[in-house]
Amino acid sequence: MQSIKLNEAVMYCFGTPLFKARIRDHAAMNAELAAFLRKERDATPDKHMSAVRGWQGRKDLFEHDHPALNRLKGQVAKAVIAVTQTYFGQALDPAKCFVNGEMWGNIIPSGGYTKLHNHSKSHWSGVYYIDVDQTEGDWPENGCIEFVDPRSFPTAFHHPKFSMLPSLTIKPENGLMLLFPGWLNHYVHPYHGPAERISIAFNAMIRVDD
Repeated sequence: MQSIKLNEAVMYCFGTPLFKARIRDHAAMNAELAAFLRKERDATPDKHMSAVRGWQGRKDLFEHDHPALNRLKGQVAKAVIAVTQTYFGQALDPAKCFVNGEMWGNIIPSGGYTKLHNHSKSHWSGVYYIDVDQTEGDWPENGCIEFVDPRSFPTAFHHPKFSMLPSLTIKPENGLMLLFPGWLNHYVHPYHGPAERISIAFNAMIRVDD
C-alpha cells in the first residue's frame, strides 16, 4: 500500500489571515499619539461606537496631518499591501497601490470593553496599540481582543480528544499592530487596570492602479 505524503495531501481551505507586526522604536510616536488622542477627547468627550464605558473619536484620522499619525499611516499602508499580496498570491507594486479608509482613536478606562462587531465595509481592518501594558488581576483574558471563527461547523463540533477552537485570543501590547479581514467578528474583553488603555483602530481599502 502506497503511503500518503501529508505535505502534499493536506492543505488549508478558506483560511482566515491575521497579520501581526511590531513597530520598532515606537515609544516616541506612541507618546505623541496618546497626547493627540487625549486632546481630541477633551474637544469631543461624548463620542462612542461599539465601546462600552469608553471613548472613540472621529473616523477621519487618515486625512489628518500629524507627524506621529503620518508615520503610523505609512506603516498601515505597508501592512495592507503586504498582506494583500500574500493572501492573493500576487506581487504588487507599492507605487501603484493606494490605501485609504477610516481611522479613529480609542480610550478605554478600567471596566470598559467592546461589544462583538465587525467592519464589513472595508477590505482590511486593524488596531494599533499605543498604551495598553498595565493590567490588574490574574485572569488571562483581561483586555484581550478575541476573534470569532466565522465558520459554523467548528463551534458545533465536539471531539473528546481534540479541540476545534472557535476563537483566537490575542493579548495587546504596546507597538503591536493587528490586521484582519473587515468581515471577521471580534470583541474586546473587559479591561481592568490602573490606567486608561489607548489604541487606534482603522478600516482600510486598497486600490491598485494599472
